[in-house]
Amino acid sequence: MTRREYREKKERKEKRGLGEKKFQKKTALKIFAGFFAAMTVCTVFSRAASSILVAQVEVENPTGGTLTSTFEGQGEVVASEEKQVFLWSEQQVEKSASAGTTVKKGECLVQFRMEYLEQNIEKKQTEIDQLNLQLRQQEIAARGSSYVSAADGAARTLESARSRLEDASAKEAQAQEAYDSYTGESEEEKQALSEALQAARSEREAAEQTVEEAQNAYEDAAAQDTVQEANNVSVIETARLAAEEIRVQIDTAQKELDRMKEYQKAEGKLCAEEDCVVLENSVADGTITTGTEVIITGVGGWQLRGTLDEESKERISQGAGVSVSMDSGERSVDVKIRSTEAGKEGGENSGMSSGEAPSGGEDGTAGEEKGGNASAGFWYAPVPEGTEAGYGDTFTWKIQVPSKQNYSCKIPLAALREDTKGNYCLVVTEESSALGTVKKAERVDVTLLEKNGEEAAVEAVLENTDQVIVGSEKYVEEGDQVRIKG
Repeated sequence: MTRREYREKKERKEKRGLGEKKFQKKTALKIFAGFFAAMTVCTVFSRAASSILVAQVEVENPTGGTLTSTFEGQGEVVASEEKQVFLWSEQQVEKSASAGTTVKKGECLVQFRMEYLEQNIEKKQTEIDQLNLQLRQQEIAARGSSYVSAADGAARTLESARSRLEDASAKEAQAQEAYDSYTGESEEEKQALSEALQAARSEREAAEQTVEEAQNAYEDAAAQDTVQEANNVSVIETARLAAEEIRVQIDTAQKELDRMKEYQKAEGKLCAEEDCVVLENSVADGTITTGTEVIITGVGGWQLRGTLDEESKERISQGAGVSVSMDSGERSVDVKIRSTEAGKEGGENSGMSSGEAPSGGEDGTAGEEKGGNASAGFWYAPVPEGTEAGYGDTFTWKIQVPSKQNYSCKIPLAALREDTKGNYCLVVTEESSALGTVKKAERVDVTLLEKNGEEAAVEAVLENTDQVIVGSEKYVEEGDQVRIKG
């Protein structure tokens, strides 16, 4: 082989080697380009899948401070002071001031019928006269009645019987002595003495019987006298007590008569003691009063009265500012609460025309109405200047009350969760994975201290930089991968 041929052969071999290297290099570049293209596609698909499968959440940071509760309710315009005017008893109402009437001091609230009043005065005077007659009768009966003692006559009869017994006993003794001392032999004389003795003995026995009967009669008469005396004492005591009772009746009737004469002197008019407005009057003209009828008047102008439920009663106090909107359509105005008052046991009329009172929900706002007239209490405030308000006008009110305690950790109420283990929230944490750093939801247990309609004060291991999940496009639970809404 010549040198030339050898060089040509060597050059061809070198060119062939260079071609193979260029081919290998191109092939390697294509493989790398394909790998990166595949990685790009996988990343796109991964992110697309992540956007579909991974929940997108909204987060907020914990804060500190007071917790403001919002309370709402209803109320009405009432008098600054209410007074009850009781009507005279047993009188006929001719006319009376109707509800809503303004009555000046000294003006007539109720006019009673004078003819009926004068008839009652005459009846009462007749009643007193009759009672005085009954009193005199009882006073006479209280003196007692005289009577003849039955025992006195029986005692005289007994004494006479005893005297006859003594005479009969003496005759018997004489006859006995004559009979015993006879010494003659004449049978006729002895028989005569024996008959005389028997006669004397019979007379003595008869006298003894008479004495016994007289003694029994005396004892019966004495017992009758005892009963008669007791009866007489009882009659006297009964009459005395009856007389006392009649005196009480006369005294009562006289007071009633004097009162009716005062009504007569006032020309049958029941007048207002001060300027007032009649709030309630259920007395119909022509009614005969019983003394229980009442007219309610308002004095001292008008004021606002708001109805409180159990929760708002504990949180709202004197001096708090409240926003009031009259139902008549006037603009909302701010007033300060002048005083508060507890509701009466068993429920008090809430003062609202509908007879319903609001009740607070768990979030501190007015909840569903419980119905009925029950209310836990009321607040009072003056009617704002320039506000047209009359008795019975209704309004709605709203007040925001900060908590007494300053809390170190507050989270949105939407972040608060609860299960069988208790209350908790979810915070966003980061973890490393094969695909890089991912975000996940982590459970943090909390102790609920207080809440309102928007926030919850809690005790928990939370920092003000923690991202607390407050909302998500789908349900999220502990351990789920999440992404924060940008």
